[in-house]
Amino acid sequence: MEIRNFRTTDLDAYVELRNEAEAEDPNFEKVTKEDVTEYELEYERYDPEGHFSAVEGGKMIGSGRGIFSAKNLDIMGPVGYFRLYILKDYLETDVEKQILTRIEDYLRAKGAEWISTRADTRFEARVQLLERLGLSKSEYENHGMEQDTRDVEDPRIPDGFRIRVASIPDEIELMLSIFNEAFATREAYPPMSLRSFRKSRIFAVEEDQSGVFLAIRESDNEVVGMVISQIDRKHNEARGVKRGGTYALAVIPSERRKGLGTALTIKSLKWIREKGMEKAYIGVNWDNLDAVRLYEATGYQTIKVHQGYRKSII
Repeated sequence: MEIRNFRTTDLDAYVELRNEAEAEDPNFEKVTKEDVTEYELEYERYDPEGHFSAVEGGKMIGSGRGIFSAKNLDIMGPVGYFRLYILKDYLETDVEKQILTRIEDYLRAKGAEWISTRADTRFEARVQLLERLGLSKSEYENHGMEQDTRDVEDPRIPDGFRIRVASIPDEIELMLSIFNEAFATREAYPPMSLRSFRKSRIFAVEEDQSGVFLAIRESDNEVVGMVISQIDRKHNEARGVKRGGTYALAVIPSERRKGLGTALTIKSLKWIREKGMEKAYIGVNWDNLDAVRLYEATGYQTIKVHQGYRKSII
């Protein structure tokens, strides 16, 4: 077995590895070369020096990469993130430890003192892998929530505000500023870059752009909130269902607790229903209690939990 840095010629083997290694994940959705290229290899923090592959007999049997951002040290602390994929037949072998050791060495050299990742708690093999490698549960807990859209009623928009469809791409930078202002009140939140925000597939599908909504304060015509809706096409095709998603709900701090968040959420739900979708999905960090209460009040229920795991590497 050889462990070496990832090469561009490894792309086909890497895609095959990921799909085989994650096939038992209840949340599994097959990835393509285009997916991996756009959302991983072209990711702004991707570093090929921190991406490692285990090869045996010409076959890729495992791969993993470290992710570190020096510019977020003041916000996130000295933590590095990682992804790790191991073929089922090589779980509980030295392959696991050897790849993680290379990732740890890379992240430690970058200044990381902790490593972190997350796992769907329903994917028992992944949880057991992380525990074998010495990782423990962290405070991070993200809930995937879902609800039926058939009984959604029109939103009640608070007095002094209105909701309209965003103009894409003209208002993307404005939306990003609202998103970052809203999430700046969250502890250890690094601002999203314009590049990452623009790369979202949500903006790439013209049909979905009618589901991007802005909340407007009528006294000065300023944008004070936003929500993004999307049809989960890949998920629907893989599972034969009809589901849409609500993302990036954000209201600036000065306009909270007035009902805007609820109105935007219901506006998104109604759009999802009008597109013929029977289910709506949303993800929320469980420490964001205001958002949790809002979603539960509008009918969402938890269907899965992504648990954070971390380990000291100093």
